Amino acid sequence: MAVKSTSGTDDLEREDPFRPKMGRRKGPDRERVPNFRAQLARAIAKQGGPKRGPGRAISKRGHIAVRPPHALSRRCVIKARYVSMSGNGRKIAKAHLAYLERDGVERDGSPGRLYGADQTFDAETFRAPLDGEPRQFRFIVSPEDAHLLDLTEFARQLMAQVEKDTGRRLDWAAVNHHNTDNPHVHIVVRGLDRDGDEVRIDGRYIAQEMRWRAQEIVTRELGRRPDPEISLIRNPEIERERFTHLDRIIESAATPERIVSLDRILAEPGDEGRACVARLYTLETLGLARNGGAGAWQLETEWQQTLKDLGERQDVLDRLQPLVGNRAISFRVVDELRPVPAFEGRVVGKGLDDELGGRMFVAIQAAEGESSYLRLAPHLAEPLREGDVVRVKFDAERWLKPADRIVARFAQENGGIYDPVRHRQELENLQLSRPSIDGPTPAERVAANVRRLERLERYQLVTRLPGGRWQVRPDLLSQLEDREHSHPQPRMTVERIGPERATPARLPDRPAPAQPAPQPDWTKERAALGQAFEKAERLKFVADPAGFRGWALDSVTTRSGHELVRLVNYQRNEFTLVPKPPDWEQLRGRTISVTANREPKVVLQRDRGLSR
Repeated sequence: MAVKSTSGTDDLEREDPFRPKMGRRKGPDRERVPNFRAQLARAIAKQGGPKRGPGRAISKRGHIAVRPPHALSRRCVIKARYVSMSGNGRKIAKAHLAYLERDGVERDGSPGRLYGADQTFDAETFRAPLDGEPRQFRFIVSPEDAHLLDLTEFARQLMAQVEKDTGRRLDWAAVNHHNTDNPHVHIVVRGLDRDGDEVRIDGRYIAQEMRWRAQEIVTRELGRRPDPEISLIRNPEIERERFTHLDRIIESAATPERIVSLDRILAEPGDEGRACVARLYTLETLGLARNGGAGAWQLETEWQQTLKDLGERQDVLDRLQPLVGNRAISFRVVDELRPVPAFEGRVVGKGLDDELGGRMFVAIQAAEGESSYLRLAPHLAEPLREGDVVRVKFDAERWLKPADRIVARFAQENGGIYDPVRHRQELENLQLSRPSIDGPTPAERVAANVRRLERLERYQLVTRLPGGRWQVRPDLLSQLEDREHSHPQPRMTVERIGPERATPARLPDRPAPAQPAPQPDWTKERAALGQAFEKAERLKFVADPAGFRGWALDSVTTRSGHELVRLVNYQRNEFTLVPKPPDWEQLRGRTISVTANREPKVVLQRDRGLSR
């Protein structure tokens, strides 16, 4: 029924609201309104429900509001990463689990034990590959008070809460590590849950809310931190020669000119302000800050990076110590971005350099020159075995690849466009006409070309077009050749040249005791030992240790049987040797000050500037 209005010059026609027309609106610009079913599906998806589509796995994203922790809650650090299972991903994931279960990581020094949500967990089943698994999630969870916790029960409570938050029945396993100053848990979450659905976790939840859940559990177990306990707990961070949580607070309180005022630091909540003041005295001792008076400190340029470098160096020493003992100090760090002259050596061990990402390291003891801590991709480190003699060299990476010439030629014949579908058809026709051709299939060849084009796209040398096609610059080959000169890229290669050929020369770490000569002059032995270390370690030997301040690294024994302690100051690239004190075990790994230097009255004591 329609009602007509005769007011005005225009006839206005409106429909009777009690008898609506059914169907789509007329006109080219009609608005699309989702029906109730579509609106309901969207609402479910926003809350982490399943999304189903043609050819797509079920994907649920956990998204739940988590209350921030109280200011006095126990703290927890979580590092997270997800790794793809494509290519060598499955092989790398298996090696990663094996390394997490290595010897010496449990509290009693035994190998790591893989466990799950309950006693029905089967480690062999978890290690087996899953068809269609796209990725794995890896977490390192480090509660600040882990030594007071049952880490296994803590991990199980945390993952039970994560399952509730994400609405998923996760397939996960964990290993406890007690081989560092901060006990922690490694957790691996499979990319498919126990229902066979693909696992995706909201980025915000991983970034902060999972950590808040961990803090809730630790606080529930141990209670909130009272102010006196905060000072006690913060002491390790005050002394640590690495970048810490206190340094982040200091960094945020500093002006653009790197000036930190006492008033602003003390305004931090709880006891953290006083802890930061004590930390500033530590930075002053390390030469990274200076007290300018009037309640202000001036931070040195790159002070944060220096602390990170110190922490990284200590991590390297911790990994090398079980493999080479006190010789760890003589190893240099070599990675693919810092070329060095070619060298040969014997593999004395390997392990994980990055426990989260999976990057490996190989320790190479050189017969001559420096020994090396070599950072390698997993596929390069995996074939190497202890005792192998290898040659490491750096070459210039070629920008121009054989695939580039194939792509450029095809594009030139087709108006500057590379069409993967058309190229595959041509290769298949060629294979039919010449069936004796061996090698990759046409599909594999084209897929390799597409991967190369995706890499060239990062350098803006090709352009992606609709339909999977690519616009290729006519000067692509000349551009790549020019980049070999303007942007050289090093490429590290590790070549196995045979089994162990000879025992490399050992550094004077702990020489075998010899029969002492009558009335030996051990001070000359000290000087000779210092010169040997100076040459091997590229550090300056300080013959007179008066006023020396450095890290107590290890003890060495002279041929006459005298025990000496090595103190190292990495800031100045210096070291010294002093008589071993009776309380050496309490001083090992600490920053030490030498308060006297006349033997036998040399006195070593912990540097009080590191514990104020």
